Amino acid sequence: MINKVKLIQKFLISSKNKFLIITNNDLHLNESPNLSQKDIYNITGFDCSFGFLLILPDQIIFFTDSRYTLAANKFFPKKVEIYDIRKKSLCDYLINLGSNFNGLVDTRLISSQQFIDFNKILSKGKIKILPLKDIIYPKEYFPVFDSSYAFSLPKNYTPRNYEKNIQWVKKRIKYDGLLIWNNSHVAYILNIRSFELDNSTKPFAGLFIPKKNLKPIIISNNPGLRNIKKIKNNFQLQSFKTFESYLKKNNFKKIEFDFRYTNFHVYHSLNKFLKIDKTLIPIDKFMSKKTKIEQNNIINCHYEDGLTMTKFLIQLKTKKLNIKNEYQLSNSLYELRKEGVNFFRNSFEYISAFDSNGAIVHYRPLPNNSSKFKNQSLLLMDSGAHYLEGTTDITRVFKLYTPVKNKVKNAYTYLLKSLLKLEKKYFSKNLLASELDSFIRSYLHKFNITYGHGTGHGVGYFNDVHEKYPIISPLSNQKILDGNFFSIEPGFYVSNEFGLRIENLYFAKKYTNGIKLEGVTLVPYDLELINWKLINNQEKLAIKQYHQKIYEKLKGQLGSEYRDYFKKYLIDKL
Repeated sequence: MINKVKLIQKFLISSKNKFLIITNNDLHLNESPNLSQKDIYNITGFDCSFGFLLILPDQIIFFTDSRYTLAANKFFPKKVEIYDIRKKSLCDYLINLGSNFNGLVDTRLISSQQFIDFNKILSKGKIKILPLKDIIYPKEYFPVFDSSYAFSLPKNYTPRNYEKNIQWVKKRIKYDGLLIWNNSHVAYILNIRSFELDNSTKPFAGLFIPKKNLKPIIISNNPGLRNIKKIKNNFQLQSFKTFESYLKKNNFKKIEFDFRYTNFHVYHSLNKFLKIDKTLIPIDKFMSKKTKIEQNNIINCHYEDGLTMTKFLIQLKTKKLNIKNEYQLSNSLYELRKEGVNFFRNSFEYISAFDSNGAIVHYRPLPNNSSKFKNQSLLLMDSGAHYLEGTTDITRVFKLYTPVKNKVKNAYTYLLKSLLKLEKKYFSKNLLASELDSFIRSYLHKFNITYGHGTGHGVGYFNDVHEKYPIISPLSNQKILDGNFFSIEPGFYVSNEFGLRIENLYFAKKYTNGIKLEGVTLVPYDLELINWKLINNQEKLAIKQYHQKIYEKLKGQLGSEYRDYFKKYLIDKL
């Protein structure tokens, strides 16, 4: 950390700039880039999916959200200032420093929207953020490509024909063409997948769809994409530099793209010779309405995932796992998942946390830095996978072998009750994501249970585990649509004590009575964590029916020891 920071601070002094903003993005602004593309990690060693590192000639300041503040405070030296970005923003901090100064950012690693918004706010203090043009230290902008990575989805796993997807886009293009820089959108529209990004299935690529009758352009340095027959025959594969020349040669005057998903370097480079406008084409929304093929396949992959998680639960409870540490448990779960039909890879780095580590919302155990098992009472496991049929995301808390406190049982029970209430309710046909969020939070608020993260997020189809539609949060005005697929994951965290979260995935289904959430997660709850005095007969029956449903679906693939345990401890006890 010290060497790179000193290089940056020395550069700021010599170039007469006040600050450098470091993001954790890659060229395609992915939420979780490979470590080699994460600048915050490569400078400091701290890993997160969201944050800004602000480096001044004599100070280091880190801004993140409530998911990472606790971990950041534990990781960084005391001289590093750490702020929850919702309480003190990066712009507020800079304005408080004074006025009439400039700073820098690598525009390849910040969205066009964010760059514009930051400069608009900072202009009040006559502060400017300028593009960083110098190389201060060596950096890798691209992941490692391998010609064997890229492939086209088999026909039975294809949600919509790629040619129809392109026509759907073309009909909505307002100007000369649409540039799609979000590589999860590229993966979905073209029905292709690739594995150069860790825990991901999307190609490191952009897509340009011209309004006129020209071949679409795939903008990527991945030569493996040429091995896909439809790409080879129907698309041009170009580097970004070649793409710029192509636009000039074909006399494009004005194009559109989503400023949220396209880095400012792309905007700045193309805006020198053509006009650019924000697109109104709702690709996020289009992807979020899962087709019948997607829905059926997603249900199938949750059968595989439920089988894995149920085996893990029973092995844990029967002391077959020989617990050593948090990382070993996450690896044991991974090894079990690998046995699943059509399993490809994890959908994110598992959160495997004992007791107080569970209060660190995005805690991640590492092979050489993981809490050892010393009779802790709780394990929070947040994990997921990519199967050919879909993507999973599941959180369960398990009681270990030491008694838990009543306040833990009470909080867990209220979290579970909030989900049970959600599952039996019919909501308005005009349901907003914020109303779902409010339904959960307002119930839990009665018992002083709050959490600093969103209540849920969209989940992709063999694609991003976090999709942008719908986002279930207090300020989300997105309408819940028939066929939307998303998580609901309320939690409760007490610093230095414990963390609880229960996460299930649901389809939104529209009926004459309204919208109902139908769960696809097939993982039992830990009955030892429930305070049964707080559960009424109707709720107890709902838990029993859920467990019976799981048992009936999985029993054919469970050995006799697993079946016996499941019936005795997860059904008959209810």
